Amino acid sequence: MAGQTMLLLVGGLTLTHAISMLLYSYDRESLLAVAGGREFAHRAAAVVGMVAAVPSAQREQLVAAAQAADLDVSLEPETLPGDGQERPDSDRRGAMIRKLLVEELGSVETSHTTVQVLERKPENRFGLAGDAVAATNVHATVALTDGTSISLVGTLPGQGGQLGGRAFASTLLMAVAVLALSFVVVRQMTEPLRRLAQAAERFGRDVGAPPLDEQGPEEVRRAASAFNGMQARLRRFVEDRTQMLAAISHDLRTPITLLRLRADLIDDEEERDKTLTTLAEMEEMIRSTLAFAREDAEGEPMQRVDLGALVQSLCDDLVEMGQPIECPDPPSLVLLCRPQALRRAVTNLAENAIRYGTCAVISVEARPEAALIHVDDAGPGIPEDRINEVFRPFYRLEGSRGRSTGGVGLGLSIVASVAYAHGGNVSLMNRPGGSGLRATLSLPR
Repeated sequence: MAGQTMLLLVGGLTLTHAISMLLYSYDRESLLAVAGGREFAHRAAAVVGMVAAVPSAQREQLVAAAQAADLDVSLEPETLPGDGQERPDSDRRGAMIRKLLVEELGSVETSHTTVQVLERKPENRFGLAGDAVAATNVHATVALTDGTSISLVGTLPGQGGQLGGRAFASTLLMAVAVLALSFVVVRQMTEPLRRLAQAAERFGRDVGAPPLDEQGPEEVRRAASAFNGMQARLRRFVEDRTQMLAAISHDLRTPITLLRLRADLIDDEEERDKTLTTLAEMEEMIRSTLAFAREDAEGEPMQRVDLGALVQSLCDDLVEMGQPIECPDPPSLVLLCRPQALRRAVTNLAENAIRYGTCAVISVEARPEAALIHVDDAGPGIPEDRINEVFRPFYRLEGSRGRSTGGVGLGLSIVASVAYAHGGNVSLMNRPGGSGLRATLSLPR
């Protein structure tokens, strides 16, 4: 948003400045043309008046005396110096100068007066823009009533509204100044929005994050206040849910204990064992549900740990327990994380790989933006249309719900919860050729 605002300011002001310069240049050149035409008409009328007032024998001498650097006078029409071509607006300018010349001649008796404006090649002089411009010649022919024709050639200021080097430099300087000023101002205006985005990202990782400071413009303060209210409501919702499930778990333990005592009184040994097994499953479901609801990853403080050492230590522990685990030497990678929650998530992935894929190979991959923990197995994989379903709480691919074929369906849900609490993600992918399943836990660096 800051970049778009700065681009809009700079682009709009630069365009406005360029248009203003064009209009100013055109108006100035028009005024110069009128002033130059009036001056030429005045000087030409003065020369014609003097020529008409003296006898014919003295006119050659008077014409020679009237010659000047910017005014060429002759008694017969002469070809203009240089290769000139008629300007598209010569009629309009010529008509204007002719009208001025007729007004200046006043009482001088003439048979006709013509004026033509021609453009010469650019000369080494500079106009408003600082570039070489084309000088403009004006050729007036005045015929006296006695048959004498007087030719007058003068120079007018170049006409046009084009911008050159100086105007470009002015526009560039203005754009740089506006860009520098808008960079400071817009960054200050958008800083509260950046803080709001950071707070939202932090809240996505930690529901107990501190509230956002309500500073900045009124609209941003209102957004920050709404965000803080939402965060407080969600925090209360999580706390109420955890307390409710904790209370339910505590209340269920008493009747389960009573049922266990009564099961011991059952004479039929087979029936007694089935009842105790069922009660054990209920206790396991209650413990797993409570652990998932508490979201221990949210309460554990963030620490800087060596992710490679953490994974290697976890693999060593599982190997000592007789689990078929392989862990190629992981790279040393310091990461800000919740180590216990992360250890529990990787353990769940490893246990799933062993349960459904006979073995687990754990590896760590370091990328510039994230750290990846891969857990590969040699099992049959998961149908493509059910890969995203297995992260739902209590969802199991095997529908019998027996403990011998799996847990209660919360293992991958806990892994996803831990990943989201770190601002990361977890994904499953069948390896090519049906060689097993790869689970990838992605953690931002």
